Amino acid sequence: MRRYVEQCPDAVLVTDPAGRIVYANAPFERMTGYALSELLGRTPALLKSGVHEADFYRGLWAALLAGREFRALFANRRKSGERYYEDKIIRPLLDREGRITHFVSYGRDATDRAREFERLEHAATHDSLTDLPNRALFLDRLAQALRHAARGKEPLTLAMVDLDGFREVNTRHGHLGGDALLQAVAARTRACLRAADTVARVGGDEFAVLLPGASRAQAARVIGKLVAANAVPLRHDAREIRATVSAGAASYPEDARDAEALRKLADQAMYAAKARGGNRCVFHAR
Repeated sequence: MRRYVEQCPDAVLVTDPAGRIVYANAPFERMTGYALSELLGRTPALLKSGVHEADFYRGLWAALLAGREFRALFANRRKSGERYYEDKIIRPLLDREGRITHFVSYGRDATDRAREFERLEHAATHDSLTDLPNRALFLDRLAQALRHAARGKEPLTLAMVDLDGFREVNTRHGHLGGDALLQAVAARTRACLRAADTVARVGGDEFAVLLPGASRAQAARVIGKLVAANAVPLRHDAREIRATVSAGAASYPEDARDAEALRKLADQAMYAAKARGGNRCVFHAR
């Protein structure tokens, strides 16, 4: 077997039943950046990137300890810290009594393929102009956030944000000026939010903001901040573009308990903000 794996083009790793590394061939060393001397006695956990959830590894060990092979695309890290992807098969080796003596894995670097898939997936779920999540991805995140809020009995606020007088901006500054304004609104709005929040472009000049865990009072402060940020004139092509936004918001569970109702109420509140002159946030009035 040693002669075979030394000539094998695949990256081969062998561990004992406890998962400690006892052998790695040259392709494995080249792929990971680790020399065999650095690997012996350690476990493959040193390659973990943090991408996979605990369930992934539970499934792996459940299959191997049952005597079955496990195949998956692994997201790991090289010694340099760079993330790479490996298409890997792990098999248990059994003795004559059916006891596991070793685990052996055969893998091939699939980084280029995985990154191309990630690029295509990103393009399918994000707006090309602002790089914000698109409507489809936003609706998926809203549904997930509502399920989480229901389980944890937590609040959630949805805001719909629309530019005031965007048609006039396009007329006065051209479509390049309009595009620059949309990009600025995206960046300014994102800068006002937490990492757990989401802003998406869901229409031509319409954005949606999802604030998980935010009560009406907490959301009012955040949305007020983003309205103020977007009222600052934008310098573009040696000219100043003046524009503002109108925002309408609705909260779970006080205003509505499902995505469609929340969106409808937030939309209505946004049009109420426009009717009052724009450059403001209005919450759904119960």
